[in-house]
Amino acid sequence: MSPKPKAHTERISTFLSAEQHEKLKAEAEKKGLTVSGLIRLIILEYLGQ
Repeated sequence: MSPKPKAHTERISTFLSAEQHEKLKAEAEKKGLTVSGLIRLIILEYLGQ
């Protein structure tokens, strides 16, 4: 069974150092988010959306 497609989204991937990932993970936990959710939030704030 494949995951349910989400409207208006595209999957991307990027590479981070272990240190960068740990910093994002810690920040995400403080905000009650996943790392993916935090990155999405950062991008949307940057783009002003």
